[in-house]
Amino acid sequence: MKKNKRNILITCAGGSASIYMAQQLSARHTIFLADADERSIAPFLGFPFKRIPLGKSKNYLSAIKKLVRIWNIDCIVPGADEELRVISRYSRSAKNVSAVVPNDQFIKKCLNKYELMLELHKLKISSLLPWNTLRHVRYPAIVKPRYGRGSRGVHVVHNRKQLLGYIALYKVHFSDLVVQPYINGTEYTVSVIVNNKNALIGVVPKRVILKRGITRVAVAERHKAIEDVCGMIVKKMNPCGPFNVQLMRLKNTLYIFEINPRLSTTSVLTDRAFGNEIDLYIRHENATVIKRKPEFRSGMYLYRYEKNCFRTGRKSLTKYLSDRE
Repeated sequence: MKKNKRNILITCAGGSASIYMAQQLSARHTIFLADADERSIAPFLGFPFKRIPLGKSKNYLSAIKKLVRIWNIDCIVPGADEELRVISRYSRSAKNVSAVVPNDQFIKKCLNKYELMLELHKLKISSLLPWNTLRHVRYPAIVKPRYGRGSRGVHVVHNRKQLLGYIALYKVHFSDLVVQPYINGTEYTVSVIVNNKNALIGVVPKRVILKRGITRVAVAERHKAIEDVCGMIVKKMNPCGPFNVQLMRLKNTLYIFEINPRLSTTSVLTDRAFGNEIDLYIRHENATVIKRKPEFRSGMYLYRYEKNCFRTGRKSLTKYLSDRE
């Protein structure tokens, strides 16, 4: 097994979850940050920082390889959907670099939200099938892009007119969308911590109390049915890496509406209620059996707020970045 202390590269480093993870991990590991956004706060956090191209750029992987070389990176934690498949394939072909991310096949399946719903139904894990044609849609319905991250472009439509308005507004075709039944239940976001050998480290259900774009208030709660269904995903879909499940509970039925094949913003709550997902992945890397799992601290709440940071001017930011590129 590799040394316990790692040189960890965290991308999309300007987000609140990434910042939290970097700060929490810095006592046990050496942290390096990267971000494509020049407006990011990441350069000013006190960690080594580099700007990188967007994950969809043809130069992205070469930039990552350069950072791995100059910083002697052991482990990469990608943050954007566009980076996931690139980093997954790279880490599994590289000799001395791991990544906190599932395998390429699982990522590909999850990023196509339409195909994911079909797969979950086929495997008898969850059933929330999208409608195939406009005329079959029953209302109210949830509509979202077939590909897309977070809550972007996600709307509830109550009739055909609203759905046609959505299509016109976003200039898309029905085939570009996932349109499925609206479930008015209790929402959960679930961290499923899995290592590279597909060994399940833990399942952390978090009941969403307030959501505005991202989850603002949530509480970690033990829920056997949720833990069981997430265990089925691990067993039947073989992710070989951590992921996040979003689902609705209505009466005694669970409806999975999304799987994010990466760490979620609520990983910060997982850290307090169970353990740090990045550190747990590293500690249990290559293990086929997980021993000494952390204790689940049910009833832990997350309250997310914004923090204000200031600089004296735009020039100082530009100079700071150019000095470090």
